[in-house]
Amino acid sequence: MFKTMLNFKTILPLIAIIPALMFATVAQAKVLKNIETDDADIEVRVFPAEGNILLLGFPCDEGKSIAEEKTAQSLADDGVEVWMPDMLGGFMLPKVKSSLAEISTETITAIIAEAVKTGKKVYLIASGPDTELVLRAASEWEAGHEEPVSGAILLFPRLFKDTPVPGETPEYVDAVGKTHLPIMLLEGGRTPNRWGLNSLSSELEKSGSEVTSKIIPKVRGYFFKRQDANRSEDVVTSQMAGLIKVSLFYLGENEI
Repeated sequence: MFKTMLNFKTILPLIAIIPALMFATVAQAKVLKNIETDDADIEVRVFPAEGNILLLGFPCDEGKSIAEEKTAQSLADDGVEVWMPDMLGGFMLPKVKSSLAEISTETITAIIAEAVKTGKKVYLIASGPDTELVLRAASEWEAGHEEPVSGAILLFPRLFKDTPVPGETPEYVDAVGKTHLPIMLLEGGRTPNRWGLNSLSSELEKSGSEVTSKIIPKVRGYFFKRQDANRSEDVVTSQMAGLIKVSLFYLGENEI
């Protein structure tokens, strides 16, 4: 197991180089795919690509922001297929944090199963409290399936059970430390949570995960959705596809 703290400035050259190393593919237009599960019918926005990597994202705000659309299409253009399930729509839930508890783990693993059927290497990605869904599903998947999920990218994860008390060891949600997936943690340099990355990494590593963490300077959490984004946040948002590809590289993906 290892833990690496990376600075955004050190990987900017990689962001520029990696597109040239990707498969030369022509992405198809975005399509809609319906996945029927025991608990809900989930509409999935698919950005097809001919490469061997599939990024399965769980944006519980329906995944319809302009930044997410552009990032997904840019990744597809470079050979990384992207799936974005509308979990809230499928369960007819409001866009609030408490809705996460209403989304069944079985439904998420059913979506993972569909992704695995493509024969591509599947990586999971989520942000904020939605990262709990990814960890919960990864643990369930590993317990019942031989086909591996290749890794997970967690953007500014919010995995505390309660607001941490200064000076005390934080308590995390039950999903933390239950999977051995390789994990990449990305956190904003302008959030208090940056100071808890070492603690979170240690908890995630207890179950065998190799964890790499990186702080993105001068940005806040959810920077790519903010109406009041500063210049640094606008720049990083415009480079989100490159940042994700670099994250895949550090997770051991040798095809980019």
